[in-house]
Amino acid sequence: MARRRSNSANLFAEAAATADAIHAQDQAVSAKSEQERSQKTKLPLSQIRARETDTRPLDPQHVSALAESIAALGLIEPLVIDAKGVLLAGGHRLAALQALQETNPETYNQQFPEGQIQVHMLAFDAEQEPERALQVELAENEKRVNYTRDQIERLAERLKALNYRNIRGRPKEGEKALGPALAVAIGVSTRYVRKVLSEQNQEPKVEKNRNSVPIFQKLKLLKKIEASLEELAALPEPEETTRIEKSLYKALPGFLKTVQSNINEVKQAVKTPSTP
Repeated sequence: MARRRSNSANLFAEAAATADAIHAQDQAVSAKSEQERSQKTKLPLSQIRARETDTRPLDPQHVSALAESIAALGLIEPLVIDAKGVLLAGGHRLAALQALQETNPETYNQQFPEGQIQVHMLAFDAEQEPERALQVELAENEKRVNYTRDQIERLAERLKALNYRNIRGRPKEGEKALGPALAVAIGVSTRYVRKVLSEQNQEPKVEKNRNSVPIFQKLKLLKKIEASLEELAALPEPEETTRIEKSLYKALPGFLKTVQSNINEVKQAVKTPSTP
């Protein structure tokens, strides 16, 4: 009888822990889903109010870099606000917009005709529901936008037209460093941006023929897979994982290594095509 009670207690404890984990996951999913269902609209900057407290203090250097990025590319990721225009997520972006409007009004007006700023508006009052507002803020801070290599390359071309250059070290007079500016704009590391741009410049330039076209297609697809695997590997592993998720994270490094080896083989085949 005592053994049966012990087993029942263990089963109850496991069930309770599972329920707690599911509840925590549901809260995170709910916050992210709420952002996806938000209403996309535009507001004058003066109608967007900063929140009273912020989980992250503003970094002046990051604000300055963001203001420069917005001047060149516009606001890539909209601000998130509540129904009354109070900021929920995007404190650095809001500060950068305010700085740009104050220091460079001409560029600001070019990027934002009639002063209208793109926002995601959520249909609740942050003051009345502070816990809900915090969930949205934390979900935004953890969010990673998965830009494809093609998207990064297109943004890089726009910056190059504005005299940004893919250089290391101190830029020359009149030049601006492309890598850091692009990294700030899309929220990834400068190292990753430079890797993408470096591989773009190293793309083998050989004459295409009917035998080489499938090779180029394969190389392009493998690079997309590599980029996706790298982004997946960079994500923090959740505290609660299923057996399948654990297997995935365990197999990920080996799979990525296999893909990278295949990419090198295909590149070598492109550089030394077989003769008829």
